[in-house]
Amino acid sequence: MERNILCISTNDNSSASLRYILRRALPLTKSGKVTAKISDIEGRKSLKIALNDNKEIKASELNKLFQVVTDSIADVVITDFKSSYIEDSIRFIAKDQISRHAFIRALSNFDRDSDKALAKSLIKLTPNFLLDSFCNFKLDDLKTRWNEVCNLANENASHLMCAGTFRELLRFLISNLESRSDEVHLFERGNRLELLTCDLKPFNDVYVADDLPKDVQVVSQLISIAPKKIILHKCCGNESSGGQSDVGRVTDFVQSMFDNCVQVVEQL
Repeated sequence: MERNILCISTNDNSSASLRYILRRALPLTKSGKVTAKISDIEGRKSLKIALNDNKEIKASELNKLFQVVTDSIADVVITDFKSSYIEDSIRFIAKDQISRHAFIRALSNFDRDSDKALAKSLIKLTPNFLLDSFCNFKLDDLKTRWNEVCNLANENASHLMCAGTFRELLRFLISNLESRSDEVHLFERGNRLELLTCDLKPFNDVYVADDLPKDVQVVSQLISIAPKKIILHKCCGNESSGGQSDVGRVTDFVQSMFDNCVQVVEQL
């Protein structure tokens, strides 16, 4: 028998946020004491977490689970929701998708730690936690802080219309983010990119919406991690028949924006 202890739901059809929370919680389900799965309930995407009544779970294990879930929800708030809020509030947005998303993500990563601490203090898990309602109605203090960033960007919108000014600002924003890793590896794998830790493992604890284009996901992760060193494993001649490939455009962008911390290694 299973006993439901937590249901996190959202009206977001992509359910990327729930998949991230599930990914963070999965290691805690290996004992069989806890189960977690995503399903559709009354038109909403829901992550249900339940206890196996046939196995005893310690209070410390349950507290650890709730801590991981709370931490994951806070990541979603200060990444997805904050990025959407800033994007909806500023007048200037770069034309190409990668620069546009990088600019929004760089702005949203400022004051990340203090934003996350405040978000976690606001999260009160209930048996039925409505993630979208929480983001829309419980974050007034955070929105006040974010409005300061949006107002500053809007006041300087005319200057940001200049491509050179925009690139320099974006490079400045990225270079001043707090680093979360000393070293990462970025591999060109044919027509795709793969970002790995210094131990060549995936970044499972860095939230990025997995329904975004893959090249945008990689740029978003890099900005969130703000590594001190990027080992870029490039394939020779990564060109499409019509010119530079999508992968080539992303790696060129990374080398331009993270210019002082990129080390290129040629792959055969």
